[in-house]
Amino acid sequence: MAFLIPEGLRSRKDVPESIRRVAGALQTALDDDVTVWFEPLFDPMKERPHLVVLEPRIGVVVIEVLKGESKSTLLGALRGRLCIELDGTEEEVDSPLLRAETLAASLRAAAAGRPVVRHVPFVSVAVFPRIDRDEAERLGVGKVVDLDRCVFKPDLDSAINDGNAAALLRVFQRTAGPSLDGELDAVAQDELRGLIHPDVVIGGRPHQGALFSAATLDGDTIKVMDRKQESMAKNLGSGHRVIRGVAGSGKTLVLVHRARLLSRYLPGHKILVTCYTRSLASQLRAELADCRNVEVRNLDKLMAAAVNDANMEFPAFAKLPAAAVKAQAQNPNSPKFRAVLVDEAQDFDTEALQFCVNLLESTDPDEQDLIIVADSAQNIFRKKFRWKDAGIRAQGRTRLLRVNYRNTREILAFAHAFLTAGGSIDVQETPDPEDELSVIPAESSERSGRPPVVIAASSGSDEVARVIDAVKVHYGERSASRSIAVLYGGRSDGNGSFGAELAAALTRANLPFFWVNDPAMPDNKDLAGEADSPILLSTIQSSKGLEFSAVVACGLGIRDDLITARKLIYVGFTRAINDLTVIVGKDSPFRDDLLPTTALA
Repeated sequence: MAFLIPEGLRSRKDVPESIRRVAGALQTALDDDVTVWFEPLFDPMKERPHLVVLEPRIGVVVIEVLKGESKSTLLGALRGRLCIELDGTEEEVDSPLLRAETLAASLRAAAAGRPVVRHVPFVSVAVFPRIDRDEAERLGVGKVVDLDRCVFKPDLDSAINDGNAAALLRVFQRTAGPSLDGELDAVAQDELRGLIHPDVVIGGRPHQGALFSAATLDGDTIKVMDRKQESMAKNLGSGHRVIRGVAGSGKTLVLVHRARLLSRYLPGHKILVTCYTRSLASQLRAELADCRNVEVRNLDKLMAAAVNDANMEFPAFAKLPAAAVKAQAQNPNSPKFRAVLVDEAQDFDTEALQFCVNLLESTDPDEQDLIIVADSAQNIFRKKFRWKDAGIRAQGRTRLLRVNYRNTREILAFAHAFLTAGGSIDVQETPDPEDELSVIPAESSERSGRPPVVIAASSGSDEVARVIDAVKVHYGERSASRSIAVLYGGRSDGNGSFGAELAAALTRANLPFFWVNDPAMPDNKDLAGEADSPILLSTIQSSKGLEFSAVVACGLGIRDDLITARKLIYVGFTRAINDLTVIVGKDSPFRDDLLPTTALA
């Protein structure tokens, strides 16, 4: 069965029945390595094709379906156009094959400058879903359309009822010709997917921040969203939706893609993207800078503004969410948005999530666009909540992302082993999607690399020195913007700010860095997405949602609430795309977990 994007197309009432029927035939009969898109927007200045098929053994097929529903009648051909009767009115329409040819030519021209795919056939096919070939010939359709490049009702019936794709493939192959030598490999297919739907490209937009920057994606890493991620973003629909996924599974990627789609389809409405950390908000803001109706705000700032606008006394920080909800109730002019997308929602408590729900214009959950993205394994702020207590009505609308694409197999295995060491954290192999607090096990994308390096430090000063040595190694291999991160927790030896020690050491070593948590520069968290230094110095907390080619993790002397600390360190480890170096100080309570299993450097 082919992969149809969006998956729920066949049940959508806003799509013409004729197109749904053709899509159903393609999905049912074609092989599972075939991808079928409904109306991909590869050129915003042109009309979208009805359907596009990526068939690895044939190429790219652009399909147009004859206009009209079951009440329409094909009358014949006239002056190079087709005549139909629709709702009792005669109408002349362009040949669907001509339209398909025009759109296929746009893709062919885009592929011409790309060596990997310029040899791929881009072919055009017309579908007449309600007549057979004999009827088409009788009506004179052949005067306007090459009937050998058309699919007719019997072909669709055979595909849908019997799963027989022979007739469809004959038309595709006849139109494409024998120009493909073998089967398209994964690299070529990803390149074509990026052509067909540019929004799936990672790092392909000029105003993009470091979140998905090509600079951070060196080595053998994906450059486009996978089919499940793409389909999920397109098929979420209205109402309350929850996406739960493991670290590196593309949760934020799906959220950004969804925000782009909503921005395009709701141009006259305000859309909000929010999250917990200011540094992630900065990255998201850079990623969505070209979406003018999308506002990216750190949720704490939104809640603080709500309290101030309601002229309420400002509460202690821990009580800010409850105060913000109260402020919304008191202020009839509180800001509202057509859609709200929440990243890293496991960082919020019930009142904060309720605040997000209250930001929506509509009061009907089925008419609201609310996207919640979360990973319980990264709940580092000890937040406990239930969706329903926050007014989130997502039962039966929760989706899981289990495949980790960010990390190498070696980094993922290392991080997972650390997270579950001692059995203190329960990872459910078959988690209940509706259980907000269950931890989902990650599946590897099978990308391999160098194993993580664990280095034992004998003292506080030795830990700093070893961090600098590790950074120098990575800096010698890569110097792209934000390609290296030094992520620190804390030390329990009472020697002051570990971040300040690291900053001073980096300065002495003449290593260019941007300190996200610099106490002298409180706005740095809001500027992290614009920082162009190759090295980012940050607390692990502020790195949530971000990723880097190389990570040096240090300051693991965290003793308060060891389960939360273990999750925090897991977050730090899983920021690494290709290389992970762990410096273990003598004060770390996790020293025994980390050192025996890994060769020391």
